[in-house]
Amino acid sequence: MSHLSERMAKGRALVAYLTASDPDDETFMESALGCAEGGARVLEIGIPHSEPVADGPVIQGAHERALKAAGGAEKTLRLAERIRRAADLPIVLFTYLNPVLAMGLRRFAAEAKSSGADGVLVLDLPPEEEPEWFGSLAESGLDSIVLLTPNTSEERASRLVRLGRGFVYLTSRVGVTGTHDTAHVDLAHRVRRARAASGLPAAVGFGVKSSADAEKLWAMAEGVVVGSSLIERLKECRREAARDTARAFVQGLVTPALENLERESHP
Repeated sequence: MSHLSERMAKGRALVAYLTASDPDDETFMESALGCAEGGARVLEIGIPHSEPVADGPVIQGAHERALKAAGGAEKTLRLAERIRRAADLPIVLFTYLNPVLAMGLRRFAAEAKSSGADGVLVLDLPPEEEPEWFGSLAESGLDSIVLLTPNTSEERASRLVRLGRGFVYLTSRVGVTGTHDTAHVDLAHRVRRARAASGLPAAVGFGVKSSADAEKLWAMAEGVVVGSSLIERLKECRREAARDTARAFVQGLVTPALENLERESHP
């Protein structure tokens, strides 16, 4: 079991998403460290991209700000290295395929591992690229995080989860990030099926805004991913307030949810 899987398998894990270099490198660093201090179990770092088509307006805005700050794949890896030196927090790189291809697949995988990253999730990986991609990650010692949506066919889901490592990421609904409340239609069944097929912990994202959302999802899956609502809270922060704001936001999600779950398990 990998370091990332071990952290996730403990359950009730919050995965915090931030876009690297949003709105600048140092404010991003403060936000990331605040998430760690607030109780995030894993940090998911988005590599800035000019066309984040699967993301809603909040995360699109984060990518725009990051690109204005000269964010990109190589700088993201340097920032990840700084985070790993400062906090014992597994890191997953969240990216579209083009930034990886621009660096070169094998170079990207090698430098991602050297930076201290634990896993990589490529959002728009086409099926024809999967064999080389998953092979390169495995050779570099990185976990390949697979993403399943409600529209992922059973045949493709079965193939992906067999290739995945670290954890399986399930979106709670169709659409882009941060635009709807979380919907749980058939979600528990999808989580159970993915976990059984892969032997990996499961994390659920899209639409997580409150401790009540986290509590409901932790009843189904080991992990909950929060991104848009965190970025929205941080959007207007000055650098000197970013760490405290991120810490308070994460604590506000994690602590009440865990306390309620503890009360329910020990009435």
